[in-house]
Amino acid sequence: MLLFVSATTLLACEDEWFVPLLPPPADSAPVLWMWVGAEDDAPPCIDGQPPKWEGWMVDAPEGLPDTCDACECGPAACELPTTVMANAMTCPGGSTSIALDAGAGWDGTCAALPSPVQPDDVASIVYEPPTLSPCTPSATPEPPPVPARFVRVCAGNTAQEPPGFIPCMQASSEGTCRRGLTRHEFFEQLIDNRACAPCECGPPAGGRCVADVGLYGDSACSDRMVTGLPVGLGETACADVTSPLPLSAMRATLVEEEPGACSPSVAAVLGTLERREPHIVCSYSEIWWDTP
Repeated sequence: MLLFVSATTLLACEDEWFVPLLPPPADSAPVLWMWVGAEDDAPPCIDGQPPKWEGWMVDAPEGLPDTCDACECGPAACELPTTVMANAMTCPGGSTSIALDAGAGWDGTCAALPSPVQPDDVASIVYEPPTLSPCTPSATPEPPPVPARFVRVCAGNTAQEPPGFIPCMQASSEGTCRRGLTRHEFFEQLIDNRACAPCECGPPAGGRCVADVGLYGDSACSDRMVTGLPVGLGETACADVTSPLPLSAMRATLVEEEPGACSPSVAAVLGTLERREPHIVCSYSEIWWDTP
């Protein structure tokens, strides 16, 4: 019986060029045979024997990723102002104003005021600016897949090498391997308790939005009282009113509409991968027994 040792195995010994001879078991066969790969491709143990162990080997020497797939944010849409302020004094107006509110979510169509404002009560109008809507974050991603391979270990009570398997032996009670052998740890159960933090979007920025709000002397928005006064993001504007008509309705359009953007959050991985029922085996790598 001959023991073959490859140069690759010798290089695995960092402190000296020496690999101790490994006494074969009494039946001249390795103690165990191990197969590693995709679960669907795993061959059965030889002679129909049941596996000694099955499990999963995690290939993440530097740890699992701590971030999920990148989050994204939808555009920050331009939104019309919903309120103008009517003032009894000419621009810039006084301290007493009447808020004319078209209601949240107003789409700019003609909105009749519940109570028209009489001409003697309106000398000027202060126009509020358009705004940017919050961005909509992308759906919460899934955690990165666990880089794990299926492991099947069969009893080594045969000197015939099962196709695709490598010879190995069980590690010591301390979980160590003899010099010259390669240590492999796997687990019968991997329970993935990980999740990704929800995606979030920062405040909207950029963009260009300009609104034109028209005021009308009738509830059908046919008799406009004030010439258009476009108002951009972050601006306010004031216009004097000289119409003898009561302020009865308002209508608005976006004359410029360029959405803004938001910065997405980084979705961190929450939770842990639980590893249960560990096993450690030591493979002969490129050391094998040549039996007559």
